[in-house]
Amino acid sequence: MPSEVKITVVKNLSPEDIFGKKFYRPSGKELTKCPYKKGESFITTDGNMPEGFCHHAWFGMYPKITFIRFGGNFDDWAGEGVDYVCCPDGIRPVIFKLERILED
Repeated sequence: MPSEVKITVVKNLSPEDIFGKKFYRPSGKELTKCPYKKGESFITTDGNMPEGFCHHAWFGMYPKITFIRFGGNFDDWAGEGVDYVCCPDGIRPVIFKLERILED
């Protein structure tokens, strides 16, 4: 039986964290951190993207979420039913923890 997966924000990096200076779009507008806050969490049910979740981050984590929800483990990495994944946004990445939610 597939499980739900909890997605938790572990770290949110700014362009300054990556480049050591502010980053501006070609239009001149400053690019800032993603709006996610450390500790913020989401639940994916039935393998669907949580409502309001970032499509870019989801694209990067979906394969691992699918693996975890169907019982896959990265035992030697983060523990049973747990993994970490980074959003593919290289300018302002967000790091997430994925955890399988076991039914009682």
